[in-house]
Amino acid sequence: MIQNAIEIGKLLFQSGLIDGASGNLSFREADRILITRTGANLNSLDANSFVGINHPDASRDRLVHAKIYEKTGYNAVIHCHGVFNVVLSIKKTRIIPLDLEGKLYFGEIGVISEEFGSVEYADRIADEIVKRGVAIARAHGIYSAGKDLIEAFNRACYVEHSCEVLYFLDLLNKS
Repeated sequence: MIQNAIEIGKLLFQSGLIDGASGNLSFREADRILITRTGANLNSLDANSFVGINHPDASRDRLVHAKIYEKTGYNAVIHCHGVFNVVLSIKKTRIIPLDLEGKLYFGEIGVISEEFGSVEYADRIADEIVKRGVAIARAHGIYSAGKDLIEAFNRACYVEHSCEVLYFLDLLNKS
C-alpha cells in the first residue's frame, strides 16, 4: 500500500493538483491509518514519509482525515490544492458542475468555510464527504475519499476538471 501511495503522490503532482510540499494523503492499512508527515513533498515520497495518524509528525490535516474515517467506510483520503477549485471556492459557496461527469458523480459540492484546524472544519468536511465522497475547503482545496487511493485520486481529478470547466465558462460569459 505504501508503494501505491508513493505513486499517487507523483500523479497528484503531475496532474497539477499539488505544488511543492502542499497536500497530504492517508490510507487504512490493516488495523492502522497511515498519513503523510507534515511538510512531506507528495512528489518525492518514500516509506519514511508516512506515520501513524496520531504521531506527532503527522500532517496538520490529521483531524480531518480522522473524522472522515470515523464517519465513513472509506479506506483512503487525499487533500490537494488544484488552482481551479481554489479560485472558484474563494467566490462561491457551492460548486455546481456543468460537465457530464461532474453532474453524474457529484451534482453539487459544498464549499466549507469554517476555520482550518477547528473541530467544526473537520466535521463539516467529513459530513460533505459522507454525501459525495468529496468536499472543497474555501481557498484551500479538495478533500476526496475512496475505497482506495486510486478512487480518491480519480474523484479529486473529476472535481478539478469540473471547476476548470466552470472557470472557463465564466470567462467566456464575460467576453
